[in-house]
Amino acid sequence: MIRMKTLIFLILAFFSFQACSNPASNTATRGEIKAAAAPDFTIETLDHGTFKLSGQAGKVVYLFFIGYSCPPCIASSPNVEKQIQKGYSDDDVVVIGIDVWDGTIGQLSNFKIQTGATFPLGLTGSGVGGLYGAPNDYSVLIDQKGRKVYEKAGADVAAIKQKIDELLKE
Repeated sequence: MIRMKTLIFLILAFFSFQACSNPASNTATRGEIKAAAAPDFTIETLDHGTFKLSGQAGKVVYLFFIGYSCPPCIASSPNVEKQIQKGYSDDDVVVIGIDVWDGTIGQLSNFKIQTGATFPLGLTGSGVGGLYGAPNDYSVLIDQKGRKVYEKAGADVAAIKQKIDELLKE
């Protein structure tokens, strides 16, 4: 009986991990890309606010596409919080987490508690993810002119910080 439970647990863990991983694609490994206009969007946030991309003109915007219970997303969020959200002035850099799994308010609140995220969390973000071709655990940087300049699977905070620093020097 214990072996059966262990086997079931391992199978479920495997499929959970697979569901959270990104499909293989050229964009999954890209990083810096040729600047192109970023699609505008408006999304309701967990704190009952509204985030509009075009309202962030003059700032670098980090779109952190998450799944509310995705293990890699949960694991990387504290580093995003510490290094990016708290590492830059709100006047220069804006971070928003966008839940592409369309979790409930309770599920996204749990993500916030688990990770300690203070950056806004966008609700029902699958539509925004579709605009950007972004699955969960995906990063996109928008420059001060509203152009998409970086996209990559995961939250490679060192690479993201390096690109943000370059953009802030321009």
